[in-house]
Amino acid sequence: MNDTSQFATAMLALVFTGALLVTGQLFIEQRAQRDVTYAASHLLRPL
Repeated sequence: MNDTSQFATAMLALVFTGALLVTGQLFIEQRAQRDVTYAASHLLRPL
């Protein structure tokens, strides 16, 4: 029973780590896109 519990805990940790990596990547991509949009609309205005 102890081995099963340790395996379940390890799998839960792997799933949690994977979810954090995916959501972190999505956040970084969204922020980069927002920064590009901000720069294009505020810094590259026609004179």
